[in-house]
Amino acid sequence: MKRAGKLGFVLLLMIAILTGCWDQREPNQLAFINGAAMDLTKDGKFEISSLLAIPAVIGGGLNGGGDGGNKKSFHVVSATGKDFMDAGQNLQTQLSRQLFYGHRQTILVGQRMAEYGIASFIDMVIRNPQSEMRSTIYVVKDGDAKDLLSMEPIFDPYTSTELVSQQDTLQINPYYYRNFLSESLSQGTYPLLPAVSMTPLKKYVYTGSAILNKDNGLKLAGFLNTRESFYANWITGKQKGFIITSYITQGNGNISLNMQKLDRRIRVNLVNDQIQIEVRLVGKGSIVENNATLDPTARKDLQIIQDEFNLTTQNSVQQLIDKVQKEYKTDIFGFGEVVHRKYPKQWKNLEKDWSHTFSQLQVSVKVDIHCKEPGQTTSSIMSRP
Repeated sequence: MKRAGKLGFVLLLMIAILTGCWDQREPNQLAFINGAAMDLTKDGKFEISSLLAIPAVIGGGLNGGGDGGNKKSFHVVSATGKDFMDAGQNLQTQLSRQLFYGHRQTILVGQRMAEYGIASFIDMVIRNPQSEMRSTIYVVKDGDAKDLLSMEPIFDPYTSTELVSQQDTLQINPYYYRNFLSESLSQGTYPLLPAVSMTPLKKYVYTGSAILNKDNGLKLAGFLNTRESFYANWITGKQKGFIITSYITQGNGNISLNMQKLDRRIRVNLVNDQIQIEVRLVGKGSIVENNATLDPTARKDLQIIQDEFNLTTQNSVQQLIDKVQKEYKTDIFGFGEVVHRKYPKQWKNLEKDWSHTFSQLQVSVKVDIHCKEPGQTTSSIMSRP
């Protein structure tokens, strides 16, 4: 995988040379930004950091190590400024090559920066024609983004590249900057960004999601943990699959399902001038671990398992929605967009104070989970006589 990642970068360089899209500059005159970080320093200054690819080291690795075998494949530089481009200019003074943003894969936002609000710092990413709108974007929980950007990756040449791959590994649809921009500018949806944090061993770990309030300068409203994030992504159609575990009371043990083929339907009704939301979640799962006494190959036991999963998951999703309504008052589920489409006339009045209306919505949840595969055995191995 590491070899493939290095080969991909070299191929990009070759394509760039052949197509001549560098504004008359040769590749050896450019500093390729692979990842960017946005932070607010402790003394309140805006700081950006850029992860720069070192092509010479990558080339050495392709040839079996070479001179670059013991050198880093990247270098991180930082600078402060009044805005993104002002800090970028100050960063440029540290380099002998022109910064190039077209290969940026990831944008990281430190928690202090997110708490301050990033609305006034995103114009450059939209306006600059070099800017890559397919950059994935994360919030770094309990830390500075530049520290995570500087970490040594495990599999790929850059941490930014690994973060791109992580969303696919977690079966989450890629969350690009263009998705973040769309949610920030939409009429009835609030941004829900993936979140990561640093471990004591200086590695990163996925920690769920960060909620940004677009009515308050895109400031951090709060975090969802990993389980809550899977459910939220299921509601919004961003989750392709995940492992779900539930305690089966009648089986006196836990069972885990590998959930796939997730689908959702959101319906809105206007009853006595009151908005009512119905959320239906559907999924199919294969049993991958059974520590209960039930036999999933027996129809009666399988029905018990499905009923328990439906009930516990439904309760968990309902608790998540209640939490977001009462604590954060931010419609990360896109209910407002559904209301806008079905009742455009009523929406003109509702959108003015949608955060308040959202917090008071009546939302019902229905979960329908089917166990399509019982696994390669019947009841739990430990429960057999």
